[in-house]
Amino acid sequence: MINLKSIMLAGKEILPIVEGGKGVAVSNGTTAGAWAAEGGMGTLSGVNPDYMENGKWTAPKIFRGKTRAERQKELVEYGERGCLDQAALAHETSGGRGLVAMNVMWEMGGAQELLARVLEKAKGTIRAISCGAGMPFRLADICAANKVFYNPIVSSVRAFQLLWKRSFFRFKDWLGAVIYEDPWLAGGHNGLSNSEDPARPEGPLARLREIRRFMNEVGLKAVPIIVAGGIWWLSEWAAYIDDPEIGPVAFQFGTRPMVTVESPLDDSVKRRLMRAGKGDVKLQKFSPTGFYSSALENEFLKGLEDNLKRQIPFVEAADALSGFTVPVELAQGGATVYINAADAERFGEFAAAGFDKAMKTPSGTLLFMDSGRYEGAMEDMKGCIGCLSACLFSAWDQRGTLGLKPDPRSFCIQRSLQRTAHGSDPERSLLFAGHVAYRFRDDPFYRGGEFIPTTKELVARIKTGY
Repeated sequence: MINLKSIMLAGKEILPIVEGGKGVAVSNGTTAGAWAAEGGMGTLSGVNPDYMENGKWTAPKIFRGKTRAERQKELVEYGERGCLDQAALAHETSGGRGLVAMNVMWEMGGAQELLARVLEKAKGTIRAISCGAGMPFRLADICAANKVFYNPIVSSVRAFQLLWKRSFFRFKDWLGAVIYEDPWLAGGHNGLSNSEDPARPEGPLARLREIRRFMNEVGLKAVPIIVAGGIWWLSEWAAYIDDPEIGPVAFQFGTRPMVTVESPLDDSVKRRLMRAGKGDVKLQKFSPTGFYSSALENEFLKGLEDNLKRQIPFVEAADALSGFTVPVELAQGGATVYINAADAERFGEFAAAGFDKAMKTPSGTLLFMDSGRYEGAMEDMKGCIGCLSACLFSAWDQRGTLGLKPDPRSFCIQRSLQRTAHGSDPERSLLFAGHVAYRFRDDPFYRGGEFIPTTKELVARIKTGY
């Protein structure tokens, strides 16, 4: 039995175990409330959650706006309804125990407006906001204005220093915790920077101590750090609990709560996670956010990887001197561009195999797709709802300043994650997971993939250290 010591987090004494927030709609009021009821911090997702209508949770949502900006406005309105409904459910389910937080992705479309609107109306139900995927400079003042704590998600001391010096120092009384998300181990989007090598992981201990040293320097000695990414058995992290160079600490579980009775994922998805082998979760950069993210390698992800093999450089006008003389008709609009004669054989092989739809990429290449992939990409681009502040796939930019060009090598992340949350085929859409998902197979608690616990049973198991 591990010696779990209660900590003060967001002004409340709780167990140092946290449910990681998983959007879209995977962490919800049911999962967050059940986790908080066991004395920890439950986290519902504020990223396009389901809302209640006529006694039923809605999925999918209908967007009627003619422009992306109009559809983004609808998205924010749907999001507000969903966040409030899920927060009320979490509060009721928790019975006032533990702590209920909401996770928000800072670079989601309309994030600041949504957050302000929800917190104004969610008094007494949401105690803290956990937020990452971007640099949330305005997170602190929005939360402080509504007397709600904020938990920034960072992957390095440098990121937290920037946030602190730019904004957070003015609202330090409302800083609930700092979440350190390991960029090499955490599931979903993470904070791997351009200066860090995705193939050369760094251990968390030194990075955590760096964060704590800075926190101590600026008077945050009592504010806990939440360790996220790579957490499975707490017995393996026992030394971190009493490390004076880390200070008060809590541990976030993101992948294990996906396989519970309360999790809204279909059982087929849960059992696919329990079959994952070591190395099956990949750190990849297909996300239209431009961030690295970790997901299970399934048919969907393999399809994106295969697409990259079907690229050929092109020019807009024929150039005999450089050999770009072979005409190719673009799938969209029918315009003609030119590829090098040396690539003509590859072009013929792609077309013969059914990959005869050519689309431009921002990298000066043509991507060749089959008709199904092409039609799906066009439908998703045209139906863009502005779910991100800037989307590399659809070239949506809510600020209108980036001059993006659509990139068919990416995908509509909103539609894919909605299918994961509400569908039943774990192979055909994006399935975020932490890199320790392979441990489901060897952990005797799951009985070889035959046992899906309740949240109560999972937390009881975690408290033993295993």
